Amino acid sequence: MSGWLGRSVPRKEDRRLLAGEGRFLADLAGPGTLHVAFLRSTQARAELARVEAGPARALPGVHMVLTGDDLTGRLPLLHEPHPDFVAATRFAMADPHLPCLASGAVGYVGQPVAAVVADSRHLAEDALELIDVDYAPLDPVVDADRALAATVPLVHPHLTSNEAARIEVRFGDVEAARRAAAAVVTETFRMGRHGGAPLECRGALARLDPITERLELVTSSQIPHQVRAGVCTALGLTEDRVRVSVPDVGGGFGTKANVYAEEVVVAELARRLHREVLWVEDRIEHLTGAAQARDQVHHTRLAVAADGRILSWESDFVIDVGFGSLWTAGIIANTAVHLLGPYRVDDVRITGRAAFTNKALVAQYRGAGRPEACFALERSLDLAARRLGMTGAALRRRNLLTADDMPYPRPIPYRDGVPVAYDGGDHLACQQAAEKMLDTGHLSDLAAAHPGLVLGYGLVNYLEATGRGPWESGRAELTGTGRLLVGAGSASAGQSHETTLAQVAAEVLQVPPQEITVRTGDTDAIAHGIGTFASRSAVLAGSAVYLAARELVDRAEELAAELLGAAEARLDGGKFTAAGTDRTVGWPELAAALAPGGLLEHRQPLACVHRFRPGTVTWTMGTHVAIVGVDRETGLCSVLRYAVAHEGGTEINPMVVAGQVAGGVAQGIGGALLEEFRYTAEGQPQSTTLSDYLLPGTCEVPAVEIRHLPVQTTANPIGVRGVGESGTIAVYAAVAAAVDDAVDRALDRPTPSLTVTATPVRPEDVLAAMSEGRA
Repeated sequence: MSGWLGRSVPRKEDRRLLAGEGRFLADLAGPGTLHVAFLRSTQARAELARVEAGPARALPGVHMVLTGDDLTGRLPLLHEPHPDFVAATRFAMADPHLPCLASGAVGYVGQPVAAVVADSRHLAEDALELIDVDYAPLDPVVDADRALAATVPLVHPHLTSNEAARIEVRFGDVEAARRAAAAVVTETFRMGRHGGAPLECRGALARLDPITERLELVTSSQIPHQVRAGVCTALGLTEDRVRVSVPDVGGGFGTKANVYAEEVVVAELARRLHREVLWVEDRIEHLTGAAQARDQVHHTRLAVAADGRILSWESDFVIDVGFGSLWTAGIIANTAVHLLGPYRVDDVRITGRAAFTNKALVAQYRGAGRPEACFALERSLDLAARRLGMTGAALRRRNLLTADDMPYPRPIPYRDGVPVAYDGGDHLACQQAAEKMLDTGHLSDLAAAHPGLVLGYGLVNYLEATGRGPWESGRAELTGTGRLLVGAGSASAGQSHETTLAQVAAEVLQVPPQEITVRTGDTDAIAHGIGTFASRSAVLAGSAVYLAARELVDRAEELAAELLGAAEARLDGGKFTAAGTDRTVGWPELAAALAPGGLLEHRQPLACVHRFRPGTVTWTMGTHVAIVGVDRETGLCSVLRYAVAHEGGTEINPMVVAGQVAGGVAQGIGGALLEEFRYTAEGQPQSTTLSDYLLPGTCEVPAVEIRHLPVQTTANPIGVRGVGESGTIAVYAAVAAAVDDAVDRALDRPTPSLTVTATPVRPEDVLAAMSEGRA
């Protein structure tokens, strides 16, 4: 081994990206590229009485207009759980049959109704003004609880109800446990609708190869292989006729882990016109038409003993998935499973439903159900601690799993059908480590520096299943020029794949990472893949690359032995050494021997592809600690200090891991304090600019102190656990707990119930709680 795993080598991407040499979707248009603009619904729910595009088609410079009558394809669901999970949780799901272009009716403001392709974006937008749409407005459904009532209009007429999915997780006897409890606390928790809002909006560029007549689609996506499958399904093509690739991506966070109607439409326009066509989303389009997330309500009941032991835990939750989601199964299952938390809980009843409404689509967003579950459970623990007169930290210590509990089985299967068994280290030790990093003693030090604020302290824990399968592909190759090349089915959207996958390969190939070229996000380079989401790339893609590189070395050692005229050769220090001799040959010499005219030209080129399929997920957990300052005059909340201790496996690059965690904390702070997609009762979006949809900046996010507690795993060959979502999951609950503590301190007495039961935290509610002493 070469010792490249675990080293904070500089990111290979930085030199290119910081110098402005990145190649993003909008940079790829060439001379003669045509531009696409979408006409989007102005109504939340309406019949389409007429879409008259004749004047737009007649405008000089317009090449084509597509409506729902011209393109009838639909988007396929992206995930369905294993049958064993379905049976164990009584899981059921409805397919909304999401259209690429609205036909007959519209279901949310921002839904694509027509597409215009013209010589320029300006001209395409002018043509949109000439399309005449007659809407027959209908009463929209904008409340998820109301949507599930039997008398409410159907969001999707082909279905029998507005229920998008349902799930149940039940074990033990919650009624008996509740009867034995010293305290039973009930509450309703809400997490507002928000999303990834990446710096780069969505976009797609398509062309038809004039020779092969293959469709080539370039898209700003995290899941190129699934986009290919979606395009093929919607357009009736076979996968060998479509190539999807991904350029540099300016952030995804789950928003771009989706197949979008716009991608299909752009591909179809290129196919019909035999021209290169480009669509780049603007910010208003993104804030109304891109997939959103969260939007959950949990009705909870937690029973505890007098010493703080959890006796039973119940949550009945509803998810608003808007007009539809291709990821409903994953979101509702994530929520249900992660509601169990990193604690000893023997009696559980969890029921969940997802509802269709006339809001924008929903997709995964960093955590995808985990932050919502964490918020409901951890806020309930804080409420129980108050009722018992304990600190939240003490109650958690009483219930956290320790090393003696591991592995900790749960009586349900995961989505892959494998029985759940937490394979972590010592969850109690993790919380203790976090308390040492940032304890309540820091409050007095910070108070002197912030005299206008009342300070509060919040500590919470989270649990996460990482490295979800079913598989991922990796490739390793020695090119004819002597360059070592690796690739994976995952696509980077800022996760440093060029660096980390090079480090994984370097560990096996015994050359510096800078000598390895990494290519991801291209269905031609890697024929089969799943994508980047769900804290899976390091686990799945990393392991696939590792094993492909290992196979490459095995084959290379055979060839090196033949070249050296020896019985065998071994790779050592980057050189192949003939057994029992000092004769060596390196990777460049081996490549030259395999090239035409070389001594090994009769042998096949060196290229290996491995598909890594894990047995099941790996589990991580961690503790987040926040100190928040609340302004006494306005109720505005500021996060002053933040610390994270987390259990993880091998850190391929500790600097990258720290960046992932800190970035996740930043997004969690945004969701906890600032971000929300708001709608009127008529279904009209109110967060359509960045003046309305507020994002955190450097002034809102403090430096994040991070401690990694390594826990070995044998679930994959490099011992890695996912970390991409670890920074986000617990932030909402930690900030809320700190705000509550600040309100208590402002009142100089503990309050009987919680101030913060919903996010984003509203300053007016905090101010009212402080000034009036009411929860």
